Amino acid sequence: MTTPIWWSEVQTALGPFGLASSEGGLVAILFRDELPSRERRLRGLVGAHQARPDDGRNEAAAGQLVEYARGERRAFDLPLDRRGTDFQRRVWAAVAEVPYGRTVTYRDIADRTGQPRAIRAVGAANGANPLPIVIPCHRVVGADGRLHGYAGGLALKRRLLGHEGALPREEESWRSWAETVRGRLIGPRSTRIYCRPECRYTGRLSRVPAIFESVEEALAEGYRACAVCRP
Repeated sequence: MTTPIWWSEVQTALGPFGLASSEGGLVAILFRDELPSRERRLRGLVGAHQARPDDGRNEAAAGQLVEYARGERRAFDLPLDRRGTDFQRRVWAAVAEVPYGRTVTYRDIADRTGQPRAIRAVGAANGANPLPIVIPCHRVVGADGRLHGYAGGLALKRRLLGHEGALPREEESWRSWAETVRGRLIGPRSTRIYCRPECRYTGRLSRVPAIFESVEEALAEGYRACAVCRP
């Protein structure tokens, strides 16, 4: 059976995106580099399909992506048609719970799916996410805070995290970025030590740190207090 797919493209401050909807909801978001292979990408996701010009089904998704790119939206409210295996959908559901401006590791997502040893499988499922940004797979990082593969490229992944305040923007220093999270706590994942943003060690950051709202949250995640800034 042929699946009808309604297609459109939208220009945003973060670049162009392709939007594909089925009768069940938004089924795919494609990055700029994926647009030339649209048919192959959609065939792999929904099988045999008939692409049709958008009839308004993509209007809400387009508008919300534009708002997100402008910094005017932090969460999406859209009907989604999540096409994937049971495991992939569990991973995507866990990723969808990661808040704007925060990050988690692949191990964290594996724990949340109830399969703590399935870290590589989580990485594969995250990489297969057909609805990036709406299901924020860019918020998942390595155990030490390194950025790993992203369908839109690592430069875009870093840009998205900077856009949300989880990392410095391109023009910001780590020290300047720390001022924007003053009042919270930050913890390099490589040391698992949490600090005040104004701690002198903040200037040495180079990877995505964890951000905590309270001492209790940091301790619950297994971090210990910095002996220098004594948060």
